[in-house]
Amino acid sequence: MKFADEPGAELQELFFETSAELLQALNEETLKLEKRPGDAEIVRVIRRTVHTLKGDSAACGLRELSELAHRLEDALSLEGASAHAGLAEIAFGAADAFAEMIAAYQGGGKMPATESLRLKIQELTATPGAKKSRRKKAGSESTPRARADWAEHEKLAIQQAQAGGLNIYHVVAKIDPHCTMPIAGRQLIHNAVASVGRVLAARPEANTPAASKQVEFLVASRQPENQIAAKCRIPTIASEISVTLMPGVAASAEKGSPERQPLEEKPAHTSADEIAAENQASMPEMSFAPTQTENILRVEAGRIDSVLNLVGELIIGKSMLQQVLGELSNRYPKEQLRGRFADAIAFQARVLNDLQRSVMKIRMVPVEQLFRRFPRMARDVARQCGRDVELVVTGQDTDLDKGILDAIAEPLTHMVRNAVSHGIESPEERQRLGKPAQGRVRLNAYHQGNQVIVEISDDGRGMDVAKIRLKAIKLGLLQPEEAARLSEAEILDIIFRPGFSTAEQVTEVSGRGVGMDVVQSVLHRLKGTVGVQTQLGQGTTFRLKLPLTLAIIQALLFWVEQRLYAIPLNAVVEIARTTESEVHQVDNYEVLHLRNQVLPVLRLGQPGTASGDGKPQKLFVLVTLVGEKKFGLIVDALEGEGELVIKALDDRTFETDLVSGASILGNGRVVLILNLPAVVEHVASSRPLQTGRTSSGLLLTDTDRTRLALSTAGGHA
Repeated sequence: MKFADEPGAELQELFFETSAELLQALNEETLKLEKRPGDAEIVRVIRRTVHTLKGDSAACGLRELSELAHRLEDALSLEGASAHAGLAEIAFGAADAFAEMIAAYQGGGKMPATESLRLKIQELTATPGAKKSRRKKAGSESTPRARADWAEHEKLAIQQAQAGGLNIYHVVAKIDPHCTMPIAGRQLIHNAVASVGRVLAARPEANTPAASKQVEFLVASRQPENQIAAKCRIPTIASEISVTLMPGVAASAEKGSPERQPLEEKPAHTSADEIAAENQASMPEMSFAPTQTENILRVEAGRIDSVLNLVGELIIGKSMLQQVLGELSNRYPKEQLRGRFADAIAFQARVLNDLQRSVMKIRMVPVEQLFRRFPRMARDVARQCGRDVELVVTGQDTDLDKGILDAIAEPLTHMVRNAVSHGIESPEERQRLGKPAQGRVRLNAYHQGNQVIVEISDDGRGMDVAKIRLKAIKLGLLQPEEAARLSEAEILDIIFRPGFSTAEQVTEVSGRGVGMDVVQSVLHRLKGTVGVQTQLGQGTTFRLKLPLTLAIIQALLFWVEQRLYAIPLNAVVEIARTTESEVHQVDNYEVLHLRNQVLPVLRLGQPGTASGDGKPQKLFVLVTLVGEKKFGLIVDALEGEGELVIKALDDRTFETDLVSGASILGNGRVVLILNLPAVVEHVASSRPLQTGRTSSGLLLTDTDRTRLALSTAGGHA
């Protein structure tokens, strides 16, 4: 079902955005109900959420969704509904059905089958002792009632209009429940009222669910009541109109709001009248106090990306100006305008930095937006696997770039599912081991420098390194002699290999060998890392390190074989100097002895030779941190550090994952930004292992260097 070309498509798109929040709230409240069954207050919150979903979907003409939500709301309104043993399961089923229906509306797919859910709702309504709540329904009379408390500035406007000889009318219009576009209908009624007088106030606000049911106006006019009512009587839009003359503000304040007497019109359908009465009953004492202006503005992420891209271009322009200023200072050191030029550039740089930070903050969102979807998922996986698991979430207020947050949704889903299905033992096994029957999985996020750390930990069985080693040999991922040489940390890295799984059998939850390789590939694409710590019998912790943003970074620039490269500055621990003679080869690795520590080194170019005067050639070694491991990156020369605007690379031009992006310097030169985790993994996995082969240590092959060279040429192109 597509809506792109229909009138009201914008309203429907807004509903699709807000419905995700409603469904999330429904899941969260149902989780609370499952822990506290019979809590009437939680049931009331669930009913209000379903009521809002019903009203919003009806306003968009989504009949199937609105009708199902209406049935569930009816069932939740029954006395004794909160005591029903299966109420939480019904609410979970409804949340899933609503989500599938919304997906079908969006994608034009087939509506899901809801017969089983309808039967459960029907069973709920048939529960012995279930009956309609005896609330005083405003709709039990011929028309709903409301009490309008007008703001002080509106009362002042009434007094001024009355002093000018105008009559003040309280106009109430009930929108026809069968109106497919109630928001547009409200606007039509507003236009009709405005054509006969001056609108002093309107309730409720147009963007609230209540606005699709009923609308009230204060109108200053010289027209009689019947003419105002006739003007507002719009077929298929307004089912009832009430126009009441207000005697005055003071009298109104003393006697309360005037009773609205309906005209002789009656609604065409009894069912519509009942629905309207129920909607009014859910707000029996609505008070129209002055509303605050909405300070939240929904903006499409693409628009923010466009602004951020323009800011990046301005930063490149700033670099160009600084380059020109440097050349001007060298050529005309005594030029008087040079100082003023420098001051202007410095001022521009400060404003540009503030602008950049402001735009980046707009893109930052709390990780709570992602974390809040996992409690329901962990609950479902635990039930499938026969586990008793509590998911503890902390650090929800940690901000992260929206693009990165969306990208890690799938990896985190895999990891939480694995923690529940692989990590946590069954309740019986945990009790035999002296653990609490209920396992615990923890999600945590926090800032560390200019990175965000996301941790997924559990108190389960931990990882058996010996078992992983044997499984890797069995799957053909390692040779026995190779497996014997690998350290514990290197064995744990095998779990990120494609096709690796320790599950003995394939289930709906796990055992297919997909998931952890997806985690690592996504993290590499985001220029992040993933590490694992485990203790057998105690639990496992996965630690994801992510950059705050992928748009602009502080980078260290260096030269290798007359080509300029860059890596993120936060990955560089220190810079050391050494000579070629101090680089040694140990077990197919090239290593450097640095301050009583053995540091594996990685070459991007060919080993150098001695200088012309016979002195050993000096090397620059960039000590980098990839995950929890340190590597030395041997480079020819350093260019310095700078702020780089990352430009995405075209996949059709660049076929290597060794480069994560490119940037343009102030002098117009293109610099490639290395994907350091991918470089280390690629070189480490391709190192020679068999005896007798020529050893190159951690050295990029000629093919790798050719790929980087072609990437450089492509960047210039």
